[in-house]
Amino acid sequence: MSNTAQSCGSRRPTIKTDAGIVHGVPSVSSLRRWLYVVASLVVLFSLSQSLLAQTAGDAKTPTSAPVKAETAHTTDFVGNDTCALCHGDLATQFAGDPHSKLALMHGDNGATCESCHGPGRAHVESGGDKTKIFDFAKATSKEVDKQCIGCHLDTHANSERTSHAAAGVSCTTCHVVHAFPEETHLLKAPETKLCTSCHTDVKASFAEPFHHKVNEGVLKCSDCHDPHGTFNDSLLQKSATQDAVCTKCHTETAGPFVYEHPPVKLEGCLSCHYPHGSPNPRLLIRNNVNSMCLQCHSASLDFTAPGTPSFHNQANQYQSCTSCHVQIHGSNADVDFFK
Repeated sequence: MSNTAQSCGSRRPTIKTDAGIVHGVPSVSSLRRWLYVVASLVVLFSLSQSLLAQTAGDAKTPTSAPVKAETAHTTDFVGNDTCALCHGDLATQFAGDPHSKLALMHGDNGATCESCHGPGRAHVESGGDKTKIFDFAKATSKEVDKQCIGCHLDTHANSERTSHAAAGVSCTTCHVVHAFPEETHLLKAPETKLCTSCHTDVKASFAEPFHHKVNEGVLKCSDCHDPHGTFNDSLLQKSATQDAVCTKCHTETAGPFVYEHPPVKLEGCLSCHYPHGSPNPRLLIRNNVNSMCLQCHSASLDFTAPGTPSFHNQANQYQSCTSCHVQIHGSNADVDFFK
C-alpha cells in the first residue's frame, strides 16, 4: 500500500480536456519563460513598427527644409551678386521690391536673397542642387509661413491660429516677392479678386440687389477682415464684439444709449442684417420689417421680448414697425425707441 502511495505521489498530475487527457502540467518556471518570450516578441514588433513609421515620416519630409540662417556661419553666405549669376531675371525683378529697398537702406545687410532662401554656398558649390537651399515652391505651407513670419511677426502674430493656416493657405498663396502685379502688399492680384477666388459664396453675395460696394471699389475685404488673424470670428477687425467693425462706418448705431435694444448688444448686427449682400433693402434678413420684428416680439415661451400689443394691426402690410419706432438701434430719450 505504501509502495502504491509512493508511486502515485511521484506521478505528475493529469488534466482532462475536451480533446482528452493531457498528461503533465507545465511548471511555473516554464510558464514564466514562455511569457518572457511572448513579451519580447511584442516589444520587438512594436519597435519595428516605430522604426517603419519614422522611416516613412522621413521619406515624406520635404527636401527643402528651412535653412536656419541664424545658426549658419558667415562663410556659408555668398551674397546677391552670386545669386544673380544664375537667377538674373529674378534679380532684375527684385530690384524694385520693398525687400530690396530694405537691403539698400542697411548697406546690403537687410533683406537679401539669403534672408529668405537661407545660406547659398552649399547650393552654389553643388551646382545648383535645389535640396541645398530653401525652395518656397516645394516647401509646406507651415515652412513658408515660418520663413516669412521670422521678420513679419509683429504684424502677423496670430496667423498660425487662423482658418487660413488651418486650410493650408500660406503667405505665398496670396503674396509674391519677385514679380508683383499689385504693389499694395505685394499681392498676386487685386484684393477683392484674390479673396473671392476662394470665397466664392461671398462673391455671389456682392451681386445681390443690395450689397456693400466692394465690387465698385468703395470698400475692400480688409476693411472688415484681417486675413492674417484676429481673435474674433470670421477674422473680423476691431474688438471682441463683432459690431465694432460695423459701427466703424455706421457710427450712428454705435451708442452707448440710455435705452439699448438688447439684440444689438447680445446678438449683434447679424441678427437683422446680412453682412455682404441681400435681396432686401438695408441688407435685412427679411423682406418685410414687421416679419423680422415678430421673430422676437411674438407670444412665445422661447422669447423674453415683449409681445405685440393688440391694437397693432399686422394685417396692414405697408405699416412698418419702424414708422413709429424710429430709433430701433437704441434711444437716449424713449424706452420704446419712438425718438
